[in-house]
Amino acid sequence: MDVPDFVRGCIAPTFTAFDEQGALHPDGQRNLLDFMVRSKSINAFFMRSGMGQMFAFDFEDVKSLTRTACAHLAGKAPVIVGCNGVWDRDYARRPDPGVFQAQCVTLGQYAADQGANGVVFTMPEALVPGDGKTVRDVVLRFFERMNDAVSLPIFIYQPPGTGEAYRLTPELIATLAEMDHICAAKVSYSDMEYVLGLIRAVKDKPFVFITGVETVYFATLYAGSRAAIGQGACLNPSVLNAVRTAFLDGDRERALQAQEAVNLLVHACGNAPYFLKRYATEHGFPVPPHARPMPGDLYKSKGTAMTDEEYTTFKRLLEEKIARFPEPA
Repeated sequence: MDVPDFVRGCIAPTFTAFDEQGALHPDGQRNLLDFMVRSKSINAFFMRSGMGQMFAFDFEDVKSLTRTACAHLAGKAPVIVGCNGVWDRDYARRPDPGVFQAQCVTLGQYAADQGANGVVFTMPEALVPGDGKTVRDVVLRFFERMNDAVSLPIFIYQPPGTGEAYRLTPELIATLAEMDHICAAKVSYSDMEYVLGLIRAVKDKPFVFITGVETVYFATLYAGSRAAIGQGACLNPSVLNAVRTAFLDGDRERALQAQEAVNLLVHACGNAPYFLKRYATEHGFPVPPHARPMPGDLYKSKGTAMTDEEYTTFKRLLEEKIARFPEPA
């Protein structure tokens, strides 16, 4: 399977709209998508992402969000959906392996039926090796099963904090890249020696490495990355896109200036989902600011609101950087 053309530049790990009780809020989700889809710098939308609180979903939530996003973005933008089975990432309480994998298959097939353009499966930390098996065996069997069951392009996701035994290696990513439907991997690690090994392992394959830590985007582009998924792809896609555009144009200095702006924005925003929901609302696209509690939250997606001063300060900084690196004409 060829790598889809949309797997380049900014892919937005779309935040999830919840009401005050923590239920999905379809109208707010559609409004957020409408606010974001105006950007010419976002090439696809990743639903049920890490920053969208992927580990706080139940089975029907995934189907509901899939329906909402696929229907609303049909003909407007590509959609990829996180289709892992239900697990809250509690390593002391892993799900039944048969149920978990069956849910992955069902959700992947459901996404295809709803018109999604791809599906995302995380490294299968929910599964542990049986007698005589290794973690590598578990990973290969899992992705072989998903590859056989789901007809859409499959994206591998290695979240921050993935246990060392479950992390991709150059040999493993090269093996996975040979599977028919597996087309890309997002790896949320900034260790450039590690990342370089992964990128180089798939450099001659029909497979794309997606940068998962946007603060090293320029370096990963130089190594061979073709896309980025991070909070900047939601909050400041034109700035993040400017890193890649300048790099491809051979303008090293502007690429580095854009990268510095990206890094400043990442570190200055204490709660990206809250900010964007409030910012969209302020611009006429009402989105409730709420979040669900999520154990082991590594994505700053907690419901802690920014103060008015924090919000105003970051908004000023964001708009200053967007003015410096605007949307393409």
